[in-house]
Amino acid sequence: MTPDASQPTPGASDPERRDGRTLRPGSSVAVGVVGAVAGLGLLVPALLTSPRSWALISSVVLALVLLWLFVVRPCVVIHSEGIRLVNPMRVVELTWPVITDVRSRWALELTAEGRRYTAWGVPADPGRPRYGRGMLTVGANKVRGKGTTEVPTKSKVEAQAVAAEVEERLAADRRRKDGRTPRIATQVWDPVSLGLLLSAAAFVVLAVFVA
Repeated sequence: MTPDASQPTPGASDPERRDGRTLRPGSSVAVGVVGAVAGLGLLVPALLTSPRSWALISSVVLALVLLWLFVVRPCVVIHSEGIRLVNPMRVVELTWPVITDVRSRWALELTAEGRRYTAWGVPADPGRPRYGRGMLTVGANKVRGKGTTEVPTKSKVEAQAVAAEVEERLAADRRRKDGRTPRIATQVWDPVSLGLLLSAAAFVVLAVFVA
């Protein structure tokens, strides 16, 4: 990525983003696999049975789309310049200089340029203390031990551990003091997700009220 912060060109194809680490709870993948198998178990017989029940077929298709959108798709991508929040319908791009607050409530929450963004794909562990502080105050909730943080793994992704890692990366970026990291805070709708949802919903409407 160009060091000129005035003309950033963020994107998944940028060299700086290719080494990003995707964080998604293992439970969401497991639920997605089980749901997909169950859905296909209903969908295949419905397609092979004559006469076909289009209401059932469209309902199963919609359920599979919702399962992918709200359970499997949400994740967080941490890369060298910032973090990407992939939510069901929207994608948030934040670089380290614009993040002013990091918290964990029901999920990972980041504040940038006065706006709060929630990462659907990183839920908080209700059995552990919440993580949160203002960036200019002292005394954050540590995730484990004194002055140590727990690096989240693919099988165990929780907001408290991810929040601690984000704060460490923010501090490291501030220590660089070279101004190379661009200031980016964007939130955009994902056309693929919207298209799938609208298509599945339209299929249900046609199957129930037209077919």
